[in-house]
Amino acid sequence: MTRPTLTLTAVALSAACASSSSPPAAPPAPVVGIEQAAASITPDDMYRRIAWLASDELGGRNTPSPGLEMAAKYIADEFRAFGLSPAGDSGTFIQRYPYTRSGFVADQTSLRFDLGGKDTALKYGVDFFVLPGTSDTTSGGLAWGGTTKPGMTAFPESAAGRMIVVFMPGAQPDASWNGAIGAAFGAAIPARASGLILVLDPQFNAAMIPQIAEAVASQQAPIPLVGVPWAAVQGALDAAGEDLEALRDAPFRTLDVGTAMLTVGRTRTETRPPNVVGLLRGSDPLLRDQYIVFSAHMDHVGTAAPDAEGDSIFNGADDDASGTATVLEVAEAFAFLGQRPRRSLIFLAVSGEEKGLLGSDYFASNPPVAKEKIVANINLDMVGRNAPDTVVAIGQDYSSLGPLVQEVVGRRPELGLVVAPDLWPQENIFVRSDHFSFAKNGIPALFFTTGLHDQYHKQSDEADLINRDKITRIGRLAFYLAVEIAARDQPPVWTEEGRRVVAGAGR
Repeated sequence: MTRPTLTLTAVALSAACASSSSPPAAPPAPVVGIEQAAASITPDDMYRRIAWLASDELGGRNTPSPGLEMAAKYIADEFRAFGLSPAGDSGTFIQRYPYTRSGFVADQTSLRFDLGGKDTALKYGVDFFVLPGTSDTTSGGLAWGGTTKPGMTAFPESAAGRMIVVFMPGAQPDASWNGAIGAAFGAAIPARASGLILVLDPQFNAAMIPQIAEAVASQQAPIPLVGVPWAAVQGALDAAGEDLEALRDAPFRTLDVGTAMLTVGRTRTETRPPNVVGLLRGSDPLLRDQYIVFSAHMDHVGTAAPDAEGDSIFNGADDDASGTATVLEVAEAFAFLGQRPRRSLIFLAVSGEEKGLLGSDYFASNPPVAKEKIVANINLDMVGRNAPDTVVAIGQDYSSLGPLVQEVVGRRPELGLVVAPDLWPQENIFVRSDHFSFAKNGIPALFFTTGLHDQYHKQSDEADLINRDKITRIGRLAFYLAVEIAARDQPPVWTEEGRRVVAGAGR
């Protein structure tokens, strides 16, 4: 799952790659009915797929990387074995998109405040850390955004183009600290802020700034995130006649006291990472030109310096080998069916999710079929952990997919699942995974997840922690839901609330 919440815990670090080989492509599928097809989704198959995608051999599947290419080839080989039609570039299963890979240059990275006529320059890695955005240079006036907290709503339109400054309570970068960053990002991005500046708690250990700087400099977010010690911001604001202590709990307001400028030094390499796209053509002459897209992201965040256990590889078993394996299992189940669904299905594994939904955004803007003919997106991201009988479906109130998934799970008590609404509204998860690329293009979308956990964006997100029974039941639910969407005369539709939320989030 991407991020606005990008894990900023200090430092990551692992082990030698034990070589493993890609599991063989699936054998040709026998022809069966719906119940037997669903039963083909098994715990052993789920685990086998997740264990391969999250193996050390794939090196954390960064975008781009050799490990990501290995994952894409494996998925394409599976789609071919299932009998899906290639829907990528030039008659292949691979769709490539342009991505400029950036290398971080520390000694060319700087932060300056020009407030009240006083110019304050801060040194990277000592006085601040930065999670870069998409631009090398970010500047603008300031706005005060208050104290980060769960449930932050989007900042007002007057935040557009400004660097929003927020107080970041907490003495160390723990799980609640990361969650608060996610909430602040979720409020700043829809408001079209140019950046987000965290004023670190006076109790925050400044000695951690170099560690955090090293851990996050190679990542990227839609807008830059800067962490600055309390004393540095206090000094800059004092020159402009603003009292930081008085601001701490104040509501949003613009600060017409000067500007901030962030410069990020980078090297650039042009690349073309892969998405993998397979098509199962529908059977109904009237509906086969309508498409349901099943999506998950196959990428993760690569490697970093070794952690205390000597592990340098972020294997990403739950994030998101779990969703990718589920897409593969659902595709295979449909390949087993004797009667093809009425509507067509597209099975999609994207990359670049961790870089800001890049692969899904490209696909949704450049689909292999007419965009207006895509009637639904079902997205799976982190579906293998936490409460054993609960899966969350984000966006249930936003389209007719919400009532439909409740109808399906209600008719399937053998699944033993509760499909919960958004349990973490404060995290703004609706804008944080690949379904949002479809939603902002007007396509009704539903996002299955089982939520964050202590291994999120850490080297310890390993295959052995996946709940194999639970993810199997989630895969079967997704299959049954797709059967229903494909079979019904009318396609999914937005609710009024959904139209309003998507319009606001996509500003």
